[in-house]
Amino acid sequence: MKVGELYRLARLAYGNLPPEGSLWLYLGPKPIHREGGVTIINHLFLVEGQERLTDVTFLKFLYPT
Repeated sequence: MKVGELYRLARLAYGNLPPEGSLWLYLGPKPIHREGGVTIINHLFLVEGQERLTDVTFLKFLYPT
């Protein structure tokens, strides 16, 4: 994924997500640093005017426009 690129959401069964085919603008990785030196890499998107934070498992539901 590249910062600034647009992606479309594939069909999902989750209830609180924007509709299938909605555009997601990739804002970049958003690491979370936890105690003990653990770093979790999440990904930040802009969707319908709101920021959405996802984990790596969600990326497979997005495809380039």
